[in-house]
Amino acid sequence: MSKIDDSPPTLTEQLWREHAAELLRFATVLVGPSDAHDLVVEAVLKASDSLALGDVRNRRAYLFRAVSNRAHDLRRSRERRWVRDLAAIGPPAGAPPDSLIDVRRAVANLSLSQRAVVYLVYWEDLTERDTAALLRVSPGTVRRHLFRARTQLRKALR
Repeated sequence: MSKIDDSPPTLTEQLWREHAAELLRFATVLVGPSDAHDLVVEAVLKASDSLALGDVRNRRAYLFRAVSNRAHDLRRSRERRWVRDLAAIGPPAGAPPDSLIDVRRAVANLSLSQRAVVYLVYWEDLTERDTAALLRVSPGTVRRHLFRARTQLRKALR
């Protein structure tokens, strides 16, 4: 006969239940669907240690920032690995054509900060002020990232 665990959920479990879905959507925009889950798990586990201390006012914003920071770490790590690997191999082999290659390339060329702001404003329908609070940046920074992202996308997709 198995024993049922009636203990209250840990902070990490509570954070996961409350915020996992929206953090996974956010991470998917930043790093793609194949890495989003792992990135969010790592961010929540790491953030739960700091959140356990109780000195964070807005847990949701803290978790979004943790996911964003982890995405930046992952990008930097991949860039270093990519440069090293490209130096070791020859020219790339041909691949089948991608009908959305221009859009994918244009979005990929946005900085992570620009992608994060574009996602939160356009897909999550947050205001610039709410986006700024969530990412812990000023509303002016959000406006600047949106302006630069729109300009870059316009130029790339003409």
